[in-house]
Amino acid sequence: MSQTSNLDRLDLSILQELNVDARRSHRELAHRLKVSPTTISSRIQRLERDGVIRGYVPLLDDELIGWELTAMIGIRISKGRLREVEERLARDPRSYSIYDVTGDFDALLIGRFRDRRDLDRFVKRALQDPYIERTNTQLVLNRVKEDRRVPVQLRAPGETGSP
Repeated sequence: MSQTSNLDRLDLSILQELNVDARRSHRELAHRLKVSPTTISSRIQRLERDGVIRGYVPLLDDELIGWELTAMIGIRISKGRLREVEERLARDPRSYSIYDVTGDFDALLIGRFRDRRDLDRFVKRALQDPYIERTNTQLVLNRVKEDRRVPVQLRAPGETGSP
């Protein structure tokens, strides 16, 4: 049974509201959802305790704070060393996301870099790792959509039809 089976319509409504603005007070959320602030508070505490809500962060404009380039780097890793290499790469603050993938590469790293020289240093350093066999780097030219928020459907498990 998946974790979502424990989320009811009120939980999903709370998550949807927090997705729009996580700085809303419990009182405002309670007013919007027509429940008591105590209910909101206890629900949010449970969602945090259960790991559904893992934290709160501002959505920053990376370019305005100096991260000029975004790159996707496919990485071929020696057999049996995938997790070890991914964990090492994940410690670098320029690594935005790292995924195990299918296809020609074993992992896909999405990173943010200050400039071309910063990207060059990152890739060359990665290639010094004895378990990284090769990489393939693609630069992002234009950001069409980027949204770290997870979509929340206002549909309880088992319900059918459009939300």
